Amino acid sequence: MDLLVLFIIASVIGAGLVAWVIIWTTNRASASAITVHFKASEYILETGKPPPEWLALPLWKRLLGKASKSAGDGRALARLDELIRFFEHCSFYEDEFVREQHLSQLEGVRRAWQSGKVR
Repeated sequence: MDLLVLFIIASVIGAGLVAWVIIWTTNRASASAITVHFKASEYILETGKPPPEWLALPLWKRLLGKASKSAGDGRALARLDELIRFFEHCSFYEDEFVREQHLSQLEGVRRAWQSGKVR
């Protein structure tokens, strides 16, 4: 009977520890993803250029020599579209006016990139 009680206590402690690790990992990953989006937005709005990590080709493309400048431009626009979609649904704004201001600035940068005025 004592072994059964010890097993139950150990199981509850183990399950609690596993749940804590899962929650901690999820919170850390989501905070990291949100930070990446806000840093990219800040860089774009300050410089008018895509972040350098957006233009870096995947390793396999670099090794095979499949690098082209126009593909980098398309990737940057696609990443900017993803960023805009993220901020359309992001709940980290104090009010809707701030969200609309931020989105209008990003849309302006997108139009500039698309027309080729900024690079």
